[in-house]
This record gives sequence, C-alpha cells and structure tokens, in this order.
Amino acid sequence: MIVPPRRSDDYPDRDSDCQSALEAEFQSIMSRATAAGWAEGEVEFALLCLAISEIRRRQCNEETDEAIRRALRNVEGH
Repeated sequence: MIVPPRRSDDYPDRDSDCQSALEAEFQSIMSRATAAGWAEGEVEFALLCLAISEIRRRQCNEETDEAIRRALRNVEGH
C-alpha cells in the first residue's frame, strides 16, 4: 500500500512525503528486477528513463490540449 499525502493541498514537505511513500515500491521493483537478472544500474537507468518519458508525455499532452483550445478559440472568434 502506498501512503497518501497528509493533506490534499500543497505543503512544504509534500515532495519528501511522496518519495517516502514510494520508497518501498521502488525497492520492491529493484529487488524483483535484480532477482530476474538485471543489474542494479540497468534497473535504475530504466526507471529514470521511464520517469523522463512520463514527464515528456504529460508535457506533450498539455501542449496539445492548449493548442486545441487556441484553435477552438480562433474558430469560434471568426
């Protein structure tokens, strides 16, 4: 189980709390992957790449959504 944030709003230690909440799952993935034969460095790099890909995906989706909103405003304004 992943522990939820202490509060629903933004608070100073929220990032640290999130890292702490995910630590056990991270260690579990590391253990399972190394037990399957992957080197720790390979697993760490793969997880980093997956995180970066997710960040990029989200940013691209946000940019696309904004472009669609602008296009709709332009169509509606004409």
